Amino acid sequence: MRGVFAALTALAMAWSCRTAAAQPVATGTVRGVVQAAPTNVALPYAVVSIPALNLERFSGAEGQFLLPAVPAGTHELVVRRIGFVPQRQQIVVVANGTLALSISLRQVPVRLTGMTVRAAKACTSPGLPDSLQFPEVAQLVGLLRENAATYRTLVQRFPFVYAQVRALGVLEDGTMAVRTVDTLAVPAQPTVRYEPGRVVQNTRGKVVRETFMAIPSIIDLVDPAFVNNHCFTYAGASTQGNETWFRLDVRASERLRTPDVHGAFFLDSATAQLRRMELELSRPDRLPSALRSVRSVIAHSTFVEIAPGLSILQSVCAINWQKPRQGARVSHGAELQHTLAWEFTTAPPDVERVTIRTAPRWRPATQLPGTALPCVGAEP
Repeated sequence: MRGVFAALTALAMAWSCRTAAAQPVATGTVRGVVQAAPTNVALPYAVVSIPALNLERFSGAEGQFLLPAVPAGTHELVVRRIGFVPQRQQIVVVANGTLALSISLRQVPVRLTGMTVRAAKACTSPGLPDSLQFPEVAQLVGLLRENAATYRTLVQRFPFVYAQVRALGVLEDGTMAVRTVDTLAVPAQPTVRYEPGRVVQNTRGKVVRETFMAIPSIIDLVDPAFVNNHCFTYAGASTQGNETWFRLDVRASERLRTPDVHGAFFLDSATAQLRRMELELSRPDRLPSALRSVRSVIAHSTFVEIAPGLSILQSVCAINWQKPRQGARVSHGAELQHTLAWEFTTAPPDVERVTIRTAPRWRPATQLPGTALPCVGAEP
């Protein structure tokens, strides 16, 4: 009898669970507009999210956003935009109702005056700068990471592929001899994640192993693993055309005993958009024996704005600097990349699904002057 009662109880519980699971979840809608304070200018491509629900959307050209099918109840809404102070607020969603919001974001007040330029030094205390001791540097780091977070949202919500033209060759006496030119289709979502002290890796699962360099991408800048293993300093401002760029220097932690990266990041002072990223291999003296001839490796990247507040990779210039050899002419490996086009699976609001750009005039068996390689002047 006890067994029959237990079986009936289990059956009733199972039926109860199925019935509960079958009940539809009551939901509502959240919609609104994101504007700049105090001008009320619309802010396109602000990231509107409910982190607990893993729900994210971009605002449109007029700052409008829509979050459909939000479970009824209380949630934390987070609104972020490059160059603006993020806003967090509690919202209450009513079943079958629509919550209308007007979000005003204040621009980050980054000041040139009073910002102390510091020389790069050994990184012994890595991590985010103290916002009380170094408030301006902490702000710049926050802006840099917001660029990374926005790009991450873009590639996750709107996957796309780059078409890149690549020129490979050797650099001698400031001139690049182009050997090959090809075109690559590259997914915007990086296939290799940053690992502290593992920028130089070996291919896995193959009989013949090859060494490659997993240079951090823009997405890696928001990863705690990167932040917790680097130090950040403000390195001054410079004029680029009609823009003023802030330079933020980054150095790898001294506790990393194997090669990682140092870097310099350039942010537009007006929009906080990342314009340029310059990375250099740290600890080249710790490279594997097969790469002991390498003196340094640099990779400089530039970014192009495809919509207000939304940038993607534009170009890469990389050089593998070799150690000098007595009585011998030294050739340095050089690589140039340029984005020819990009194609979204589904385009973000008010962005063309496919964009094609002019190709550079790179040809095999030709010479490129040093002026065509923007990273040549960075020889260590």
